Amino acid sequence: MQKIGSKRRWSCALAIIVWVSGFQLGLYAQQTTKLTPKVMAAVSAPPVEVKDDDPPLLKLKKQRFNAALGEMKDRADFYNRGLTRVNELIAVAERLFAAEVDLYDKPEEKAEVLQRQLEVYNEAQANLEKQVRDGLVPHAELERLLYDKLSVEIDLFNIKNAHDGHQ
Repeated sequence: MQKIGSKRRWSCALAIIVWVSGFQLGLYAQQTTKLTPKVMAAVSAPPVEVKDDDPPLLKLKKQRFNAALGEMKDRADFYNRGLTRVNELIAVAERLFAAEVDLYDKPEEKAEVLQRQLEVYNEAQANLEKQVRDGLVPHAELERLLYDKLSVEIDLFNIKNAHDGHQ
């Protein structure tokens, strides 16, 4: 009986060592991939000033944007230290970008913001494609980014063509 228990302990210990080693390698691989300049510029943006005389809805929109920006800064810091995965960055970027577009009422302002976001997505896509090729992230992360990028392209298309009636 003692031999079986001893073998189980060694098997369990070996499994834990292999799992921890794989986990550490995953964290190391995550650390080697840096955020792109346009992503860093979006992360480095200052919060929007909430003024006392802002209408109540605008105050809420600004607070929501600032909350998403704060989360993005924290997640980017965790990502750079290898403590979070790229899918968490993509999710918070989606919220941040939606909150940013919602700050504006005029179609031309929304289009300008969407165009800037599209440039960030294009740069992030090139970076993520390399990560997928290098085996650092699963292909599903790229598909998630592409979905979000295409959503921005659709919104931009709709805004630019709304006045013409071509949808």
